[in-house]
Amino acid sequence: MTRLKTAISLFVIMLMTIARVMAQDYLHDIQDIATSEKATLKKAWLKRASGLENNYDLKYHRFNWKVDPAVHYISGSVTSYFTSKEPTIRRVQFELAANMTVDSAWSNATSASFTHEGSLVTIHLNNELHFNELDSVSVYYHGEPTETGFGSFSTGKHEETPVLWTLSEPYGASEWWPSKNDLTDKIDSIDVYVTHPKENLTASNGLLISELPLDDRNVITHWKHRYPVAVYLIAIAVTNYARFTDVYESDYGSFEILNYVYPEDSAHLRNFAALALPVMSLFEELFGHYPFKDEKFGQAEFGWGGGMEHQTMTFLGRGAFNHEIIAHELAHQWFGDAVTCGSWHDIWLNEGFATYSAGITYEHFSPQLYWPKWKYQNQSYVTMKPDGKVFCDDTTSVDRIFDSRLSYSKGALVLHMLRWIVGDEHFYAGIRSYFNDPGSHFEFARTKDFKHHMEMECGYSLDWFFNDWIYSEGYPSYSLHCTQSPGGNAAVRIDQATSHPSVSFFKLPVPVYFYGNSRDTVITFQHEFSGQVFNIEPGFVIDSIRIDPERWIISAGNTVTISQPQGKYLTISPNPAHDLVAVFYNPDYEEDIAIVGMDGRRYETIYNAHYPGWAILDVKALPQGSYLLYIGKGKQTGKFLIAR
Repeated sequence: MTRLKTAISLFVIMLMTIARVMAQDYLHDIQDIATSEKATLKKAWLKRASGLENNYDLKYHRFNWKVDPAVHYISGSVTSYFTSKEPTIRRVQFELAANMTVDSAWSNATSASFTHEGSLVTIHLNNELHFNELDSVSVYYHGEPTETGFGSFSTGKHEETPVLWTLSEPYGASEWWPSKNDLTDKIDSIDVYVTHPKENLTASNGLLISELPLDDRNVITHWKHRYPVAVYLIAIAVTNYARFTDVYESDYGSFEILNYVYPEDSAHLRNFAALALPVMSLFEELFGHYPFKDEKFGQAEFGWGGGMEHQTMTFLGRGAFNHEIIAHELAHQWFGDAVTCGSWHDIWLNEGFATYSAGITYEHFSPQLYWPKWKYQNQSYVTMKPDGKVFCDDTTSVDRIFDSRLSYSKGALVLHMLRWIVGDEHFYAGIRSYFNDPGSHFEFARTKDFKHHMEMECGYSLDWFFNDWIYSEGYPSYSLHCTQSPGGNAAVRIDQATSHPSVSFFKLPVPVYFYGNSRDTVITFQHEFSGQVFNIEPGFVIDSIRIDPERWIISAGNTVTISQPQGKYLTISPNPAHDLVAVFYNPDYEEDIAIVGMDGRRYETIYNAHYPGWAILDVKALPQGSYLLYIGKGKQTGKFLIAR
């Protein structure tokens, strides 16, 4: 899709949805997503099997399921193809909730012995399997999957019509099918066959191959997906959907954006669903081609308010058909689905990336209105507390993994800050390199993998940045004092305090805007230590200053003070001083400056900078105490204090 088509499409959609967008609270959407994922994990966590033998590499699943949205029940089979990861194996294991019933197991088309103890299913192979050899097993089972909160397998109603949907992140798949729940083994391809009442449609992963009548009451729907997929991203949703299609066009061809919505919502959601079109175009420009372009992108309505990035088929609640959540879930197709975090420690690689990607859409589509609002809301949210890492140390805490402040908002703002540090060209090149790396593309990735690609693009180590912003806690607060001479030169001192002791100082480039006499300029200070003094020549009298007005840096509680000496003056700043002191004086006088202690002792004058009418003095060597300054052989005098 061309830029012109994208802009026109967006403009029309914005006109139709402006009332809703004006009232939009981005944080509410982010928190809604996080809360829902958290709720799913809470009930799945304690039921997860322990000690599953990871001795095989999954290649393929064929699912044959029979469901009826009016009945909370599933029956069918899962056939799994795999290769051995060890010299020899004689059994394989899957996880399936203890309340589900395994009817039989098969190995090489022959009945196989099995056990189902707790939530661990062990199948004994009929033949010994050697390293890298391919084999398969089939498990036939049935049962009523547990349903609490946002269930992994849920049934409900919309307008008195039954609906069924699944949501398995992160370990919920085993509540409704025998699976290998981990972040190490993607399934190379799947076929999904769902038998369901004929008045219904089924939404799932991949390409819709067929919808064929089985008998007078039932239809078999077949979906085929030929991309590697993580276990928790496999899903189905079944009800009397209304279905409509948008076509996404690009330089390499076109594919469907296939939408499944409740009939009563079809007219209302038709235009909102199309929000995915301009977002898709932007993400392709920034990140690379949609990773599943040979199949489709889909959006299916389901029974709660958030969204879930099932591969090639996002599930959205009725209220989630809005720009923020559609963009967030679509971004997951790149970051979360094609490239999946390799550990829940690294959940920010999914959620921080998707949250920032949604933010970037405002930068491109509404740079003057919604982009500043998005940055303000997320930064205020992150800095409402003084602590918290992006990297998740405690993966036993579901609240911590899906912490919307840290994994989502702070993860997003850290990416924004990294972009500020390395520059747009290196940042987006690093993102694309990370995405396209054969080691992570359609595979799993860790924080160190992303860091490596950013360092390769920018050409220098980012240890300091990742240590401070990913693995440590808190944020800086800046205090800036500016002293200016009538001639226009100025000294700027920047002090920093940190909100958490894990970081004593955040080394960052700090953008500062100076305004005065209807003129302005922005100067970026490479802030290396607290109390650092910078010499500037803005070219006008400064009457106001703003630290980081475009919000590139996570910070809060910043303060600014300005001194503007007039006439024959002497200004010493800061006072008390620590390491450096700026002195402004009458340039008519001779420019020698003497430092004298209160006991009459004269100290060496060390200049950090020296210009007509002002100087920066290095006072690190001076003992703590009070001192006198003599300018022009005593024609001007002043007093200052060293305090440490």
